[in-house]
Amino acid sequence: MRAFNASTLALLASGRAASRGLVLFDFPSGLYGFWDGVGNLTVSGVTYAGSGGLIRADALSLAGSLVSATMTLTLSSIPDTVLSPGVLATIESEQYHQRPVILSRAYFDPATRALLSVERVLRGYVDQMRHAEKPGGEATLSCLIETRARDVTRRGYRVRSDADQESLAANDRSLRHAATAPNDDFYWGRLPGQVKK
Repeated sequence: MRAFNASTLALLASGRAASRGLVLFDFPSGLYGFWDGVGNLTVSGVTYAGSGGLIRADALSLAGSLVSATMTLTLSSIPDTVLSPGVLATIESEQYHQRPVILSRAYFDPATRALLSVERVLRGYVDQMRHAEKPGGEATLSCLIETRARDVTRRGYRVRSDADQESLAANDRSLRHAATAPNDDFYWGRLPGQVKK
């Protein structure tokens, strides 16, 4: 359950809270932050460039299983804006595959325009980017994002063995019987062939 601060809760309850979407790409060269407002917005030391309505996130359907869900985040570019074709080309030229992306929602006081809180909506990974150009210099970049649920089913290099456990803690022998335990026979009650007297 998400816990909002008191100011945000009060405005949400009254139906007056204003909200905006934020997206943060974490690429090897640095962070790219955008939000669907106007001007720059700084949150936790990260500056998000205002992109207005140039970013659109498709609806995401999450299931109770461990299956990773996907969504498409579309960045539209218009010349002489924050999301110019050049910016999209820079993003597309990054080593984006399997890099982290975070979608958040920022809540504002509509009267003072003060930032009340920023709540994370989704953490995922960029899987693919598809570029499309339109007449007049406009272009779109569609980012296919996978949710982090795929981490649950990912295989690692660790194994359940005595040697692997000792590599983590030299004196930990808790798995010394792991290799033979599946093949050992355990008997409860009388041993086989034992006759009750």
